[in-house]
Amino acid sequence: MQIRSLLLGAAALLAGGCYTGVDVSGTGAPSGGSDSFTTTAGEGGTGDTGTDSDDGVPDDYDPSPVALRRLVGSQYAASVRLLLGDAAADAANPPDDAAINGFTAVGAAQLALGSAEVDRYEASARDIASAAVGAGTHLSHMDCTPTGPADVACMREFVQRFGRLAFRRSLENDELDRYTTVGLTTAGDFDEFYAGVESTLAAMLQSPLFLYQVETGEAGEDGQRRLRGTELATRMSFFLTGATPDGTLLDAAEAGELDNTDGLRESAFSLLEREEARGALGAFTEELLKLHELDGLPKDAVAFPTYDVDLAEAMHEETRLFIEHVGFESGDFSEMFDADYTFVNDVLAAHYGIPGEFGEEFVQVTLPPDQKRGGILGHASVLSVLAHVSSSSPTHRGKFVRETLLCTTIPAPPPGVSTDLPIGDGTETLRERLEIHMTDPSCAGCHVLMDPIGFALESYDGVGAFRTQDNNKPIDDASELDGTPVSGAAEVGAVLRENEAAHVCLVRNLYRHATGHIESDSELDALQDVTAAYIDSGYDLQTALVEIVGSPAFRLVGEPL
Repeated sequence: MQIRSLLLGAAALLAGGCYTGVDVSGTGAPSGGSDSFTTTAGEGGTGDTGTDSDDGVPDDYDPSPVALRRLVGSQYAASVRLLLGDAAADAANPPDDAAINGFTAVGAAQLALGSAEVDRYEASARDIASAAVGAGTHLSHMDCTPTGPADVACMREFVQRFGRLAFRRSLENDELDRYTTVGLTTAGDFDEFYAGVESTLAAMLQSPLFLYQVETGEAGEDGQRRLRGTELATRMSFFLTGATPDGTLLDAAEAGELDNTDGLRESAFSLLEREEARGALGAFTEELLKLHELDGLPKDAVAFPTYDVDLAEAMHEETRLFIEHVGFESGDFSEMFDADYTFVNDVLAAHYGIPGEFGEEFVQVTLPPDQKRGGILGHASVLSVLAHVSSSSPTHRGKFVRETLLCTTIPAPPPGVSTDLPIGDGTETLRERLEIHMTDPSCAGCHVLMDPIGFALESYDGVGAFRTQDNNKPIDDASELDGTPVSGAAEVGAVLRENEAAHVCLVRNLYRHATGHIESDSELDALQDVTAAYIDSGYDLQTALVEIVGSPAFRLVGEPL
């Protein structure tokens, strides 16, 4: 088919904001408009105003400015899957994500698209549309049977139903006219109605209204700018399920059911019951724990002869299952720091030296106490990522605890300072070399914050295997964390579990992931309320997620950038 060659023209037609073509408006005259980020009453009735006279918002609350945020790759693919099925999602090929401050959501809000990324979105949209029409999944958005290529009513029905889900709000009349015209024009050119459907799909999937989370909000009588119902539904759905809101959630938003915190929390709990919520939590921890780096992670085959793709995949799956368990099964997410159990298969059990009969399936096991493992810091996945190619890295591991788990900023080394460790006579352990390095006044200020934590994890090598020697010398993993003696992952984790700063940091990281920005000073009180509710719940993660959604920091935005 020559449809693909017309799709770029269709996209350009829409981007130009005007056309002269088939009359679909019922007025007898061409219609026009632009794919702009305007907000009107067409998003819903009075229920979509986002106003609430008693929603716990302080009069002096000053939220961060809101910015357009592009869907990250996993959200893009998951949304295509929800809209058009597996075959279409498999054809999706969005541009690569880039993280800022540890999160691709922050990068998606700050980084502009270049021409190469725009071209990739165009090609991806074409391939998705072709796959969807080939698989027949577009029919789920149609009740009508077209009478021919010029069936205006049927094309308009498809545009209206698919467009509402793709743009996450009801379409305006001018939008409905324009996309219907695109479909009918192509259908006429090829004398085939579904050729027009394919061109319309491709055009809508290239629209900024699909590719971005459009959040402008609306100012209330108190001067605060609250997200509209459909905007809240979108932000909440992407946060809790990793995908675009479905029709049921949009119905609730347009009916005003998200306009108060009780309704919002009820919808949030409902979303957390879906299987997709587990995948969304996995996507968050994938970034937080840097698990994506396991894919192709280089390791010295001489130093670590057992490390291979199968082991790396087993490491990754262990952490995924563990996080899912503490997030949705155990009811105590603080176990992530020092749990005395994990999940292993035959490959990982052998790596950990756990006796017993194991197969390909993962099972829950109690960790051997003599290895001092506990929580995520005892996971081979995390330990491998936070290591060098041929050795462990106390500095990387300590830096991770400080920055990622405690939200403490470690400054970069001063200009001109050598980061190379002293070589010595070749008999020193890595810890001994770092301790010499820490005596350098230009290095000590930062390394004293990181290295002692990593020293407590020196019983685990560069791929997370337990060891008792380094460079033919006994391992010394006795250390301290903020004045508390620690030795091994379990003891480090236990200190973190009792440290309120670790729970404050978790909530902040969840918020950054949810909103695509670093919390401002004015948002800290609202997030502290979330943290308090999380702690009071016994560290129930779902409570934290729902409280974030109900927080003013989630519902209110500043003036758009």
